[in-house]
Amino acid sequence: MIHKRSLFIKIFCVALCVTSSQLSAQNKTPVVTHYMEQSGGYAPLYNGKIPPAYKMLFEGTYYLETEEYQEGSVVYNGKKYVGVLLNLNAHLDELYIRMSGYYTSSILLKKLVDSFALGDKEFVHITKENSPLAPEEGFYRVLYSGKTIAILKKTIKRLNSVSAASDIKATHSFSGSHFYYVVKNGIFYPVSRKASFLRALQDKRAPLNKYIRENKLKFNAEAKDASLVLCGQFYDNLIAQ
Repeated sequence: MIHKRSLFIKIFCVALCVTSSQLSAQNKTPVVTHYMEQSGGYAPLYNGKIPPAYKMLFEGTYYLETEEYQEGSVVYNGKKYVGVLLNLNAHLDELYIRMSGYYTSSILLKKLVDSFALGDKEFVHITKENSPLAPEEGFYRVLYSGKTIAILKKTIKRLNSVSAASDIKATHSFSGSHFYYVVKNGIFYPVSRKASFLRALQDKRAPLNKYIRENKLKFNAEAKDASLVLCGQFYDNLIAQ
């Protein structure tokens, strides 16, 4: 009797496990189907980790510009996906993606991101593998990409501590720093002002300096992006002559 009872219990447990698995599969199937339908075949993009939460009170934003996600595109694991909602955490240098109609985001695996676009802004993932002479790995904005040179911009958000008058005041703030590079023959030349830009392109220093002067180009924070793009185009035209 003992052996028969033991056998009955084992059979019952196996049957229960099978039934539970079937029920679980039945419950998950509609969810998975809905997820696949909603992702529009872009499922590989949405299975990453959830972005970390900043639990302290802070001023500013850790995102590149605003907390609003922008429609763009990404080359991920060798495949290009378009019409996706993206945002860049410039503090952690992480690219986030959000499914349309949802508020939760996921982190795109950095090593699989080759390049991406946020609106009309193009970015490239610089690594030691593809750019051994780069100052550091990470996501860089491509301001200009020509036949002989490229001009890249790296934005880093830093978290700073601030004095709070009360518990309801922010104790931290995010501030951004921008670093510019002229890339020529694989070498990254840092650019901060007109002088460093002209040093990077010494072979055409005189005509570049004349072009900058005649067009009254500025290299302050507000005008630097546009000025560098114009100078990059002018340099490539000089080389092509």
